[in-house]
Amino acid sequence: MEEIIKFVDVFCDSYNRNVQAPEEEQILPSKDILIKICSTLLNASCIRDELRFASYRVCFLSGDSDYLDAFVYAHKLTLEKPIPFSVDGLHKLAPALNPNMCYLCLDTSSDPFLITGMIASYTSWEKMAIGEISDGNRMPMIPNIYVKSPGEIDGCFGEKSLVSYCFGRTVISRPDVFVKGYVAEELKSGSSVPHEELCQFMSRVLWNVDSYQHGGTILIVPSEEACSKYVGIKFKLPCRYLFQEEKSLIDISETAREKELSSYADFIAKLTTVDGAVLLTKNLDLIGFGVEILTDKMGKREPSMRFLKNDDEPDKTKRFNDNGTRHRSGYRFAHEVEHSVAIICSQDGVMKACTKIGGDVVVYNNITFSLI
Repeated sequence: MEEIIKFVDVFCDSYNRNVQAPEEEQILPSKDILIKICSTLLNASCIRDELRFASYRVCFLSGDSDYLDAFVYAHKLTLEKPIPFSVDGLHKLAPALNPNMCYLCLDTSSDPFLITGMIASYTSWEKMAIGEISDGNRMPMIPNIYVKSPGEIDGCFGEKSLVSYCFGRTVISRPDVFVKGYVAEELKSGSSVPHEELCQFMSRVLWNVDSYQHGGTILIVPSEEACSKYVGIKFKLPCRYLFQEEKSLIDISETAREKELSSYADFIAKLTTVDGAVLLTKNLDLIGFGVEILTDKMGKREPSMRFLKNDDEPDKTKRFNDNGTRHRSGYRFAHEVEHSVAIICSQDGVMKACTKIGGDVVVYNNITFSLI
């Protein structure tokens, strides 16, 4: 229970920082109510239905609210007879709920809580998040709890995750790593790819890597020569960014370019499912995949590390040896190869990005993707 209380505390603090001047329908329930809700959701998340675990979102919009009038594509549907909010009730309803287009509505005005209906909407926020389109319909901007998988829930505002709970651990997401900070500046340096386009590309790649649940590493370097002594490339497959020659990239239409970006990003993401890293230049040209990082060619001493908290302050509780082989080799690579960036993705969906600054390997934990 202490872990759930911590998650709720962090969710409330993060929500209050991120949501300025909320309307009445955007105000979170009390912490006591949220603790009860999260406990029930975590228990329900571990129950399978026909060999599958359900994923869905729960919101707290009252039945008489007119808040949805601002979202003409979202519709409140009310159950003729409310259902008690319980593990059994969630188990029965969960298969009908699409977390990308739907909220389950919960009335917390009295205890026991009641499931009163759902919000059904047509959204395109996933395509916006991965850069496939530049505008569209987002989830109604209300607080909600997103049940992701067994033992995992997110505290969200609309589709935006603010904090995650994963098997007793509370994690604050970093959606801004490719937009600002050391990694963003390093990727900009020496790259001819427009930075907004690079952010769209990385968002789509990481979105797909996360969905594959395989894990992987992406190494971004100034050139193949810069890293040649530290890598063994099993599958060398030189390929220009967006599969195009330089002249045709200038000539193609914006729509065609977006399609090329989507296709290329999906291609790169799939390569991460092969054991070994994917190696890209800063212009996002592919060098190869199935790449082994040759740590025996690197210095014997541990690199100097600087793990950053969500507020960019150093996290002195973390150490180099706290991480597995994939992470440690990525840190060593970033330290040895000047002006490189290593992005390391675990099977459980945790992602990190690192680069060397002033002799230290600076690590951003729990990176995620944001709407462009």
